[in-house]
Amino acid sequence: MNRYFLIIVSVILLAVASFSAVGFAAKTNSPLYTAENAPTFANNEVGFEETTEHPDEAEVSEKSPIPNPIQTITSFISGSSRWARWWMDFTDEERKYYESQKRAPGPARVGIQAGHWKNSEVPDELSGLKRNGGGASGGGKVEVDVVLEIAKKVKTLLEAKGVVVDLLPATLPVDYVTDAFVSIHADGSTSSNVSGFKIASPQRDFSGKSVDLVKDLYESYGKVTNLDQDKNITRRMSGYYAFNWRRYDHALSPLTPAAIVETGFLTSATDRKIIVSNQNLAAEGIANGILRFLADNELL
Repeated sequence: MNRYFLIIVSVILLAVASFSAVGFAAKTNSPLYTAENAPTFANNEVGFEETTEHPDEAEVSEKSPIPNPIQTITSFISGSSRWARWWMDFTDEERKYYESQKRAPGPARVGIQAGHWKNSEVPDELSGLKRNGGGASGGGKVEVDVVLEIAKKVKTLLEAKGVVVDLLPATLPVDYVTDAFVSIHADGSTSSNVSGFKIASPQRDFSGKSVDLVKDLYESYGKVTNLDQDKNITRRMSGYYAFNWRRYDHALSPLTPAAIVETGFLTSATDRKIIVSNQNLAAEGIANGILRFLADNELL
């Protein structure tokens, strides 16, 4: 019985790998892969729900049901699931394609995304983000307004050190390539006692450098702001839509080091003292972490 089971599993995995290669070939069948010539997906697959515990984070499915094994296998083979090839390693085609995508020459370049900024202007594939509006709220403040100001301050600090900064809205350029990408957010909770910041890298880090970026950000942000760490890193953070390059056109190149920063809870009076009332500290903590990462990689 075990022998037959292993044979069946092996056949399925081979089929998945084959369809993965076919799917990527379809994605990159033109000299320049753009949103216009990319495959489209059913809107009901693009779920970006919010929860009361973590209202800021993009969901990975409409209701996150427990997957049916048969449906999962079918989705993997058809390529219709947003997670269909998420866990797989690079194919030779993918590696060749993404390694050929280079950022413009020049000084160090960083992408700073203000979470929820211009959510109303996202393309159809990200239309689920519109339901999030301006993100979390608390203390009379809305997330998008708070993090946009922090992002602008981070931009100013980095530019003072000679770094070129792209201040980005919810919609990223197609296959966005840069030396480092940081998405800035603020959290929310039904309890005012919940507080702290947290930072996550992509679930699959093909750059091999995102973990270092997260480490530098943790050390710097914690030191500068003196906020506690929230240990609750969820799949919604590590599976952030901007990281899912196999699923979305407007996403990061998988070779871009990336992090998502939840700067603190808007529903916490303690956290608001930093992220609302003393945003210079929040910005300094993020900027210093990025600068350390760039220096460690000899990009400054």
